[in-house]
Amino acid sequence: MLKAHQLPAFAPNAQPQALRVGQQHLAVVNLRGNARDPAFVLSVQQALGLALPVSACTTLANQRLRLVWVGPDDWFVLGPQGEQAALVAALRLALGDQHAAVTDVSSGYFVVSLAGPSARDLLAQGCPMDFHPSAFHADQAATTHFYKVGITVWQIGDASGFELLVRRSFIDHFWQLAATCSREFGIIAA
Repeated sequence: MLKAHQLPAFAPNAQPQALRVGQQHLAVVNLRGNARDPAFVLSVQQALGLALPVSACTTLANQRLRLVWVGPDDWFVLGPQGEQAALVAALRLALGDQHAAVTDVSSGYFVVSLAGPSARDLLAQGCPMDFHPSAFHADQAATTHFYKVGITVWQIGDASGFELLVRRSFIDHFWQLAATCSREFGIIAA
């Protein structure tokens, strides 16, 4: 039986093409506002030092933060664990009395990393999206599902790495599904 919210113990005899997985609890801030308002976009950029992705299904990152577009007026801001209060304060200060919402939702999410040549194969088993490199590539993000687990996914680094934002209440179910779906190529904790 798995301990709640922990990576399962994976088989040590994984294949060379094994899926490498990890789990992080990061600062996750939900940001809502009008992307067509130049003052809003500029305020967010000044607060975070990173441009707001305003095109549908995109993500931008620097060394410290990642911004993920999840809707026309909705983004996730991801940063180092423990920095959620500072991110919220910086955004609220910069936005002032603009019509916007900034909410710390860190306790409700985990960030899961999937890497290796089998990462796309795993996602394709339980997700209705096309993860071929010509259809889904770096700087893209999508909110979808892995079987019945809601996820927000984006590609990182090379073509074989992904990160997923998974609700805390579904993380154990996600790991059980991932372990089952990866039996053919194996899975190892990174």
